Amino acid sequence: MPQPRPELDSSYYLQHFNELLQFVTQHYQGVLSADSSGFIEYFYQLSHSAQQLLVRMLNRKGSVFADIELSYAEIGATAPLLDELTQAGFIAPLTEADLADFWLRLTKDTLWQLLQLAQAELAQPTGAKKSQTKPQLLGAALKLPVNWLVLISKLPQRYVALRRQDALNYIYFLYFGRIEANLSLFTLRDLGIRQTGQFKQQFSPRFTEAAQAQLAYQLAKAKPAIIELGKQLKKQSDKAETLLSQWLQTVIAWPQTEDNALLLKRSERCYQLGKLAEQYQLNELAICFYQHSNGFPASERLARLYAQTGDEQRCRQYLQQLLDDPSCDEEWLFAEDFYRRKFSPGPGAKAANKRRSQLTQLLHDAPLVGVDELYLGKAEQGLMAHYAAQGYTVFHTENNLWLALFGLWFWHELFEHQHSSLHNPFERRPRNLAAGGFYQQFESEIEHKLSQLAAPAAASTLLSALTAHYGKANSLFYWHSDLAEQLLPLLSFAPKKTDGSSALAAILRAMAQDFPRHSSGYPDLLLIKENQLEFIEVKAPGDKIQRHQLARLLALNNAGFNARIEKLQWIADPNRLYVVLDVETTGGKAGTDRVIEIGAVKVQAGEVLDTFSTLLNPGRYIPSFITRLTGINSSMVADAPGFADIAGQLAEFLQGAVFVAHNAKFDYGFIRAEFARLEQPFDMPQLCTVVNMRRYYPGLASYSLGNLCTEFEIKLTNHHRALDDATATVELLKLINAKRQLL
Repeated sequence: MPQPRPELDSSYYLQHFNELLQFVTQHYQGVLSADSSGFIEYFYQLSHSAQQLLVRMLNRKGSVFADIELSYAEIGATAPLLDELTQAGFIAPLTEADLADFWLRLTKDTLWQLLQLAQAELAQPTGAKKSQTKPQLLGAALKLPVNWLVLISKLPQRYVALRRQDALNYIYFLYFGRIEANLSLFTLRDLGIRQTGQFKQQFSPRFTEAAQAQLAYQLAKAKPAIIELGKQLKKQSDKAETLLSQWLQTVIAWPQTEDNALLLKRSERCYQLGKLAEQYQLNELAICFYQHSNGFPASERLARLYAQTGDEQRCRQYLQQLLDDPSCDEEWLFAEDFYRRKFSPGPGAKAANKRRSQLTQLLHDAPLVGVDELYLGKAEQGLMAHYAAQGYTVFHTENNLWLALFGLWFWHELFEHQHSSLHNPFERRPRNLAAGGFYQQFESEIEHKLSQLAAPAAASTLLSALTAHYGKANSLFYWHSDLAEQLLPLLSFAPKKTDGSSALAAILRAMAQDFPRHSSGYPDLLLIKENQLEFIEVKAPGDKIQRHQLARLLALNNAGFNARIEKLQWIADPNRLYVVLDVETTGGKAGTDRVIEIGAVKVQAGEVLDTFSTLLNPGRYIPSFITRLTGINSSMVADAPGFADIAGQLAEFLQGAVFVAHNAKFDYGFIRAEFARLEQPFDMPQLCTVVNMRRYYPGLASYSLGNLCTEFEIKLTNHHRALDDATATVELLKLINAKRQLL
């Protein structure tokens, strides 16, 4: 039985705020700005009640408040406290800059009061009516030529706006390392929802230099500001050049830094701005932003823009530079491919022959594997079944396998070392992973541990770490019951290099040196058989091969692993069992409407084996338009079974088959929703006759069931009755399979 959650003291807001201020004062005294130091100093000079009221306001949305919203039993009278906060500079009367937030928070009644006050000052009627909606009233108000600040001061309630917000946001940023709106994490901790204290207990500051901290804060503020810029430009595209030019000046003014984490964030912001400039066809501005960004993917956009603007010499030189000194595998792969297509057979292609042959091997020699269409939409599961039938032990691993190995092998350096980059009790991912600082900080420890991967006791060492830390919440990887079964063979059977080191060392070293580039794109499946490991990237028909996936496959192969792409092709088994199904419903939304009739036909090798048909009582009135469409009315289903009564029989009828329907998404969605109401899972491979008729019989004017039946002379006598529609759809399935078997 779950334990009841603890009750929080009424002053917990202030307790949390004091905890944060004490932490920041202790760890960040040397990097606090004058404004932030002043905020803390003046806050501690407030009376206890004024502190409580201010913190309550800080934890609510918005920056504008009415005094009637600020009544708290544990605090007392509001008016004198607002006076105290005003005198200390934490709040102030509204100004023009506060009106936008004021209008957002305004109630309809108060808005009507303001309109009445405005009317008293105007010669002409405002045209507003109390019966209008709030948006209509607000639209009318904003058109009026009045001084709203004066009118607001005449309202019976007192309005104030928060001040010193930037100073507070900087304090929050020092603690959290990001822009944070409130202290909800502290509340979740005290309620037992958010775990803390699983790792280290002593924390070092994330910044030790004021300039470094201020630049980090500017870059953090820029992220939401650029998002807002994108929204603004959608409405005011004519201002794109002006606003983006202003941003370019901001970027140029950002101070230079040798901090890798800040360089990465600066690059990300420049890349975001460059994409916005491209979106509005401001290519010269985009080039400037990308030139201020470092590395991939900005380098790709820069090369493409050089080519697009006709500067081929500059493009060639830049691509050659990327080939000679790439920042990552993905950058090299792009540069090699783009150079070859634009300038081949130039010197860039010749310099890359060896690596290109590996890439060609992966791309062009990927084998085709036939997988039963029973696994349509579940490519990985289909290939897993294919190899399991051949005696392989198969796991669906993707990135988590490698992230878990990395996290467990370097657990102490990541989470428990006194100098690990966890800077407060809430953090679950070391901050130095983002920019390569992890390897720089712990190079000797990392290299020693990498050398131990080939030791006979490596698997035991990993198992000990897994046992000691299992279940601890972290933001690197997730725990699951098969993790040991996947990781231990990885250590035991990993290939050895000629010097005796483990092939795993190269992979983990790359992750330690450049975690963002090497933490994703790993193959889908791990296969184990006769002490051999194989890694497979699964590609179903229509799937694209991503560049970072190719980079990970190349890295694994270069390290000595067997890693490859396998392309799937769906096999239409002539003896496959199908159930062609149609439903009639009370409406078009599976989540709210209900099934009133099911018709299903079981087919194998073109022969009908069985049928299933029933009306269903939906437990509600059948709308008249549904009755006109189907001929089914409420009286017809009054004595019919409910779905719960036939669910077991239907599930048995569907067992082992492919679910077929004309517009399968609709029928499948309704059947799944009905099973979900019974808290029963429903999961079947699907085949849609609309999609496949379009594929195999293109060019028809319409692919509705009625029109297809007319086109192919299929009998359909009672259209929109479930069994009749399902029976007609069987004939479409036969047409589809006749085409598929010719391919």
